[in-house]
Amino acid sequence: MMLPPDELDTRVVVTGVGLVTPFGRDRESSWQGLLSGRSATRWLDDENHPGHTWAGAPMAIGVSSSEKQTDPVVQLALDASREAVADAGLVLESEDRTRVGCVIGTSKGGLASFARAYRSLTMTNEKDFPAEVWRQFQPNAPAACVSRTFDLRGPSLCMVAACATGLANLVRGAELIRDGHCDVVLAGSSDASLHAAVQAPFHRMGVLARGFDDPANACRPFDQQRNGFVVGEGAGVLVMERADRATARGATAYAEWVTGGSAADISGITRLEEDATGLSTLIQSVLKRAKLTSAEIDYANLHGTATRANDVCETHALHAAFGPAARDVRCSGLKGAIGHLLGAAGSVETAATLLAMRDGLIPPTVNLNEQDAACDLDYTPRNAQPRRIENALKVSLGFGGHLVAAVLREVTSSGGLSARAGENHHALSRPRHADR
Repeated sequence: MMLPPDELDTRVVVTGVGLVTPFGRDRESSWQGLLSGRSATRWLDDENHPGHTWAGAPMAIGVSSSEKQTDPVVQLALDASREAVADAGLVLESEDRTRVGCVIGTSKGGLASFARAYRSLTMTNEKDFPAEVWRQFQPNAPAACVSRTFDLRGPSLCMVAACATGLANLVRGAELIRDGHCDVVLAGSSDASLHAAVQAPFHRMGVLARGFDDPANACRPFDQQRNGFVVGEGAGVLVMERADRATARGATAYAEWVTGGSAADISGITRLEEDATGLSTLIQSVLKRAKLTSAEIDYANLHGTATRANDVCETHALHAAFGPAARDVRCSGLKGAIGHLLGAAGSVETAATLLAMRDGLIPPTVNLNEQDAACDLDYTPRNAQPRRIENALKVSLGFGGHLVAAVLREVTSSGGLSARAGENHHALSRPRHADR
C-alpha cells in the first residue's frame, strides 16, 4: 500500500550495513582490510583460469552444505542481507512486510548456474535439470531470493546498469521510501563474475590490468603506470528506512541518504566524454538537490577503475563541478584493494563510505605510488587518513554510458536520530576541514 508522501517524514537513513568482499565475509573484516592499505588481489587458484589474476571473494568460507546448490551471486546477496538486517536491529516479524521492499541488482545473473546448466545439457543431455538452477542465472535472482527468504511483500526490483548497478539500486531503494511505497528497503547488489565468459571480453577490450608480476600490485587507480583493473566478487546491502520510524524504534543511523541521480554519457559502449560534461553536470545536479556547495563535500568516493580514460574523466568531472574546491576535497578509489566488483562495486563502495563517516577515517587508494599528472586531486594514497565527514559524494560509472551519483550526510542529534559510533569516531570531534 502506498501512503501519500506529504503524510510522511520522507528523510531516508541507513541503519544497517552488510558486506562480503575479497577481504572477508562480513562488514568489519572487510572494512579493516580496506583501511590497511594492502590489496586482497591474488592469483586465483582455479585450474580453469590459469595465468589470470582476479580478486576473488572467499566463497569457500562459511558455506554450509545446504548452500552449495545456491549460485554464488545469490549466496553473496543473502549473506550481506542477513548481516545488514542484524546490524539494523530490524525485527521483520513485527513489521508490516507489505511495506518492506527489496532492491538488489547484479550486472548479470548467476554465471555458475548458467555454466552448470550448459554443461549438463550439452555433455550429459540431462532432461530433468532443476528449475531452480535456471532461475538463478536471471539477473533478478538475488532480489527474488532475498525477498523470498525474508518474506518481504513490498516491491522486489532489480536495477541493471553495468558497473553502476550497485549505486543505481541504492538510489531506487531510497526513492521507494521517499515516494511513500515503503517504510524499509533492503537495497544493494552482488556480483560473482570470476568466469571466462566475463574475463575474455574484458581482456579483448583492453581494460584488464597487464604486465605485472605481483597480483597485489596489478590495479593502480590514478597512478601514472595504471593500465586496467582486476575483477573481484562480493556484495553490499544496506537497510534504508524512513527517518521517523528509525527514531521511533530507537535505531542508530550511519548517515542520512540525501539524494541520488543518474545520467548518460553517450560517447559509446566503453568510451567516455573527454571533457566529462555528463558526469560533471550530474554531480552539480545532485549537489543542488542536496542544497550543498562543492566546498561542503568532505569526501568523494570515486569509481576509479585504473583504466587510462576513467580516472582522467572523473578528475575532470570533479574540477568542472567543484571548481577551486576540488583541490580541497579528499577522494579515494577502492579497486586497488578489492578489485572491480562490477555490479556490486557501487553498493560495496557506498557501504565503505558509510563506515568512513562512522569512524572519521578515509580509506586509502591502494597502489597509488606515482600519481598521474592528469589526475591531480587528493586521492588519499596508500594510507588511511582521519577526517570528519559531514557530507560525502559517491560516483559510479558503467559501460554503456551509465552515470550515477549520490550524496550522504552525517546524522546529528538535532535530527532526532542517534549516530553510529565506531572505534575511531573520536575523530569526528575535530574542527571541520582542520586537516586541509
